[in-house]
Amino acid sequence: MPVFILATYKWIDKTEHRSLMPKFNGFGKFITKIMIPMVVVFVIAIVPSYLASNSNSFYYGASKIFGPETKLGADTEKIESVFGKSDTYVLMVPKDDKQTQKELSDALHDIPQVTGIISYVDTVGVEIPESYLDEAAYSKLCSDEYTRMVISVDTEYEGDKTFDLVKEIRDTAQDYFPDEWYLAGQGVSTYDLMDTITADMVKVNLVAIAAVFIVLVLTMKSLVLPVILVLGIETAIWINLSIPYFMDNTIFYIAYLIISSIQLGATVDYAILLTDRYKEMRQVYSKKDAIINTISAVTVSILTSGSTLTVVGFLLGKISTHGLLSQLGYFLGKGTLCSLAIVFFVLPGLLYIFDKFVIKDNRKDGRFHE
Repeated sequence: MPVFILATYKWIDKTEHRSLMPKFNGFGKFITKIMIPMVVVFVIAIVPSYLASNSNSFYYGASKIFGPETKLGADTEKIESVFGKSDTYVLMVPKDDKQTQKELSDALHDIPQVTGIISYVDTVGVEIPESYLDEAAYSKLCSDEYTRMVISVDTEYEGDKTFDLVKEIRDTAQDYFPDEWYLAGQGVSTYDLMDTITADMVKVNLVAIAAVFIVLVLTMKSLVLPVILVLGIETAIWINLSIPYFMDNTIFYIAYLIISSIQLGATVDYAILLTDRYKEMRQVYSKKDAIINTISAVTVSILTSGSTLTVVGFLLGKISTHGLLSQLGYFLGKGTLCSLAIVFFVLPGLLYIFDKFVIKDNRKDGRFHE
């Protein structure tokens, strides 16, 4: 960037124009009047927003990604309107114990969502020896060690009812063939995906927060400031992700996972910029005047980046027909607005309240203003 600027500085000078943005001194004075009440609102909102953001309903698989606006979504919707929603699972169990297979099949037939089973014991029967069957036909149902049951189920590819059904089929197989069975299918894979990424979510969040916190500790040489900044941005993320909960919307878990990291990394810079400028201003001004001058100095920079993320996010959400990308776009747009609100209306109040920690390094050098 420095090389590029040096190479084009003549054009930069020729195309310079007057500032189109106001000074924002009035905005800074307005912030000083409301920042303490906003801190109170912020503190009250932390716990509810955290709980709500973790109580959303999720889509874990890809069954809902393509909406009716897409060709795939429209075709799927038309097929389901005629034939209904269904899925197929494959259950593999040891092949030698035919009587137990029959008992397992009867138990599976008793499950209301099971509409049919294709297996050796259902198609051929327990009484007929394997040697009576054609090898080509036999090989479709049995291998050297296992026989398979193709189970047709009347359920969607994912959802609470689907997951309850998968668990019930697994428990039934476990009763008859303890630890000797395998179950596969789209609904089963989605259930496993839910199990895996739900556990991974905690790790991803903790690693992301820890990484940002360590960077802030090393750069700011403080423990209190990183806590304030990370808590502020994390609360903005929780507020963003709590909106679908209060609107009773279902979200894609992968979008939830991605935006939690993106919003933290993309918007924590705003908090860092405002905090660094406040520390500089406190060398010259009192606390209140430092807030006013800080807001005036950083608003244009923060709004430039924030408005870009907001506009691009909402455009992606509006234009994209891909369900996941659209949801990510809306999350990015709303999340950036939440982060901007926290940085402009809450962070100044936190810096004002914890001012003694902010100017600690400056006090050692005698560089601060009462």
